[in-house]
Amino acid sequence: MKLTQLETAIVSLPLPKAVITPIHHIDTVENVLVTLRTADGLEGVSYLWALGARRAVVLEAMVWDLFEVVRDRDPRQRNKLWDSAWQDLNFLGRGGVGFFALSALDTAITDIAARAVGEPAWRYLGGSDDPVPIYAGGLFLSDSISQIEREAVGYVERGFRSIKMRVGNAEPRKDVERVKAVRDAIGPDIRLMVDVVQGWEASQAIARARMLEPFDIYYIEDPVPFDEIEAMASLAHAIDIPIAAGENNYGRREFLQLIKAGAAQIPMIDLQRAGGITEWLRIASLCDAHCLPVVSHVFHEISVHLAAAAPNTLFLEYVPWWEALFEDPIEITNGTIRPPDKPGLGLCFNRATIEAQQRAT
Repeated sequence: MKLTQLETAIVSLPLPKAVITPIHHIDTVENVLVTLRTADGLEGVSYLWALGARRAVVLEAMVWDLFEVVRDRDPRQRNKLWDSAWQDLNFLGRGGVGFFALSALDTAITDIAARAVGEPAWRYLGGSDDPVPIYAGGLFLSDSISQIEREAVGYVERGFRSIKMRVGNAEPRKDVERVKAVRDAIGPDIRLMVDVVQGWEASQAIARARMLEPFDIYYIEDPVPFDEIEAMASLAHAIDIPIAAGENNYGRREFLQLIKAGAAQIPMIDLQRAGGITEWLRIASLCDAHCLPVVSHVFHEISVHLAAAAPNTLFLEYVPWWEALFEDPIEITNGTIRPPDKPGLGLCFNRATIEAQQRAT
């Protein structure tokens, strides 16, 4: 069994409405769809996403470049292939664009390895098909208070037990007003998380976090710039609300830095920055060894398999932006997703979407 073919496509997905955070204004996400094939016809898929069409082109080029490291090699030796690709990235640095490409290839390779034995990825990785809790990510700063109240109540009516909202207004009182409104709308029994999207200055973070403590916040995500680890650790030690961070970190070595600093009580793992399925699970095991839970960042279609295999996963983040990429999107039932029982990741790209969006761009 050898990896012989790579196919990629860049697909632009417009959002239903623009999304505003303290550091983003998003109306479209660009996606690099990756398909790997073996000489005997097995196929594995993955995808990357970016904010900006030119960045997607760069990611696609890096996937093709790194494919040369794994070409004509056995996908069942995925750990060895991961290490080879990681070594090859030494010149560019083990993070950034190179790690995105490593993630895409490793995820597709794992898909193939599971399909080769006719098993769904979660079972191949040693997991179970118990329903996995998810949380709804939304309630952006671009929406009014009445809009985010309705959105939050809608999630509760659909069975979600955990909801994440965005904060990070220039005026702290506005954050307090919005958080209070959502908490009042959903009641005391629903987990409520807030995502600052790295929007607070280190000097103001403690005061702003303490203003939110009366609203029973389950965790604060990315309160300060992700690389200000000392500031995040100081905040984590100063407040009673746990800190979730890690979606911007690459590989287990960067997560080890977070853990050693005491900067995140709830590490958050992003598939495309983590290094793919292989490294995602290594990070989860590292966190488990330090008695820490983990949560995923987007990619719920793939991360559901990883959550099923990693016993310290709290829940998955659900963001529906990418559902149009796939045939038969995973169904949500009472705020949970059950891992699919199809071989591999159980994913098949929606060719109609790909052709339509490629024509549009």
